[in-house]
Amino acid sequence: MKNTLTSYILSSFMAGLLFIASVSAQEDTSDSTENRHMDFEPTLGKKDYDDRGKVVTYPRFFGGLTFTRIDWGFSRLIDNGSFTLSPENQPLDYGRASNFGFDVAQVGLRFTDMFKVYVSTGFEWNYLRLKNDVILDTDAVPLTFVESTTDYRRNVFTSTYLRVPLTFEFRSRKNRHGDRAKIAVGAMTGILLKGTQRLRSEEFGRQKFRDNYNLASFQYGAFARVGYGSMGVFAKYYLNDMFENSPNQQSLNNFTFGLTLGF
Repeated sequence: MKNTLTSYILSSFMAGLLFIASVSAQEDTSDSTENRHMDFEPTLGKKDYDDRGKVVTYPRFFGGLTFTRIDWGFSRLIDNGSFTLSPENQPLDYGRASNFGFDVAQVGLRFTDMFKVYVSTGFEWNYLRLKNDVILDTDAVPLTFVESTTDYRRNVFTSTYLRVPLTFEFRSRKNRHGDRAKIAVGAMTGILLKGTQRLRSEEFGRQKFRDNYNLASFQYGAFARVGYGSMGVFAKYYLNDMFENSPNQQSLNNFTFGLTLGF
């Protein structure tokens, strides 16, 4: 199963590279100004391009507040290399799982018109819509599930992290419309802010509980983005265990993929 997952990821990256190659073949060799076209990237601070028609010289430092790299997609739990959960993790079986995040600040260095490196920070949420009527014990270590007699219409478990990715971004030359093909790879880290379980039932109505739920206090992994203009797709693989101090959840990781706006 691990080989299958690796093959799937490599195939996705190769498809992205072929996409960039095909787009680049249609692009012209326009100058290094960005006044003809601006991507979706609201930014306060020094940019890595000049939007007033001036020629940009490199290397060029940039940084400031921003609202970009807005990710929305799907999540899959990987249990010891398999998408099928082990018996110990069946309480975490889910109907839908999603990932949402965005960056709010960045600083970096553009070396050339086609390559830059930057560190950014933002927020990220992972949502699991649980199938089972279980409540995660807020006081137990390791992670403990409590079977409930209540029939929950909604049972959503959420983790919230402050994310800090390091990105290496490559882009092609602009085409005649001012758009570029882009690919970015890098490493990401994150600090746990909170865990939340939201419940809804006929008996108790809406309920919300907050705790760290033995979630990893520090997460890390790798990611890749492939895009054109301001739109793209992303994939992230978290190398750390999703939970800590919980032997039954050892080697339970998270894999996410989806769409990016402001890439």
